Amino acid sequence: MDRQSQRDIEWDCSQVLLRFYDAFDAWDYDAMVSLFTEDGVWHRAGKSLRGRREIVAEMRRRSATQIIRHVVTNILVDVNDAENAQARMYLTAYRHDAGEPRVVPAPLGPPALLLVVSTQLALRPEGWRIVEKRMQREFEAHS
Repeated sequence: MDRQSQRDIEWDCSQVLLRFYDAFDAWDYDAMVSLFTEDGVWHRAGKSLRGRREIVAEMRRRSATQIIRHVVTNILVDVNDAENAQARMYLTAYRHDAGEPRVVPAPLGPPALLLVVSTQLALRPEGWRIVEKRMQREFEAHS
């Protein structure tokens, strides 16, 4: 595979990951989960969520009064072949939940956590999609 084709895949996969967290922070779970394959798996918070329906059901359990922002950095995409890639990145989360309707701007405290995220992606007819995502906590805020 030539270097331009690799760059195109790297770019496309990076965009999938950035759009995933943009939709997550906007509470747009339909857009977020559409970036997974139908049977995609998301390992998060000690659970393995399998398939789009299970992922959305878990997301709907989240507190509706919280404001959360995920800051994605250090994205590296390794192209395995024309239809498979894997990515690694850091994910820093800022969170505030006053237990009442969301008020912006929220007070800014330290990051809630820093995760190392590993993602396997595959090319599908609709574009690159997440096959499996693993999140490992590296740092966590303590009260």
